[in-house]
Amino acid sequence: MYHLTSTLKKYNIYATDGEMGKVHDLYFDDSKWGLRYAVVDSRKWLPGRRVLLSPATFDSINIEEEFVKANEDKETIRNSPNVPEGQPITKEVEKSLTGYYGWGRYWTDSMVGGVQPRPYNDVRNEALAKDQLQQELNLNEEKHHDLRSADETMDYKVHADDGKLGHAADFVLDDHYWRMRYMVVKGEGLQNEGNYYVIDLQDIESVDWFEGDIYVKGSLDSFKQKKHYQYKEDILADL
Repeated sequence: MYHLTSTLKKYNIYATDGEMGKVHDLYFDDSKWGLRYAVVDSRKWLPGRRVLLSPATFDSINIEEEFVKANEDKETIRNSPNVPEGQPITKEVEKSLTGYYGWGRYWTDSMVGGVQPRPYNDVRNEALAKDQLQQELNLNEEKHHDLRSADETMDYKVHADDGKLGHAADFVLDDHYWRMRYMVVKGEGLQNEGNYYVIDLQDIESVDWFEGDIYVKGSLDSFKQKKHYQYKEDILADL
């Protein structure tokens, strides 16, 4: 099912034994656009802490009652590694969280570091293979990835091939794969200024994360011919 990330931010998050707070922000990686963490606004329950939950902990999303249910209890979350507010989410922080909760390390390949099993004829070859396997696993763990805040990405300038199209206004999240699938752009300077356009993330050519610029395929004229929406909520009905 598809969700607007702005809508999910209105939802509460429940542990198995009660409410924890609302979804404060969503973090995705900038290589696969995969959702990696929901930040819980837990100030009333756990002040001074930034609670991060992986989609691996989500049991269900209730659209009618607007909440996300996690499969951890409050005490487990309370005792999780500290992630101070205002600090970057480093790889060390991520490793401590994955180690504590038992989450998979998304920055490694799905097939044990991408290494296929191989036959070995003697003990010496087996020992050598183990060393090589460990080296390959270490290399895979160091694959580059950066986490990006959905909040901070809003209002990034979006450029077509021949000019500014508008600015990022939302993302559409696929909760089956927990991946951002589409970007919602609010048009500026077009015939239908102020309306919303949907762009498949596969059509993003590049992103300047420092300057806040997103470059997408297609001309301004081609976007004028695309379907546009007055309200973001109407987009989901067509996907």
